[in-house]
Amino acid sequence: MKYTWEAQDVVSGRTVDTSNRAERYMIGYDPSIIDGGSMTLVSLRDGMLSQKGLTAEEMAQHLNDAGMRATCIRDDDMVFPAE
Repeated sequence: MKYTWEAQDVVSGRTVDTSNRAERYMIGYDPSIIDGGSMTLVSLRDGMLSQKGLTAEEMAQHLNDAGMRATCIRDDDMVFPAE
């Protein structure tokens, strides 16, 4: 199954994991970042912050490039063709 991230999928509090499931992260929001984006990834293992200061679009691109996937699928993630 292929999971493609888009900007609207990047929501603070959502958890993601790596393709080998070695580590999980939570998408976070840092209001102290003034310039650029304020999205960050927080390791659930040790609290380390990574990918700080990204916009939702940049975070979506990073998640796609890194092969990360959501740990759960929300109802609004599903797109059904029109009848």
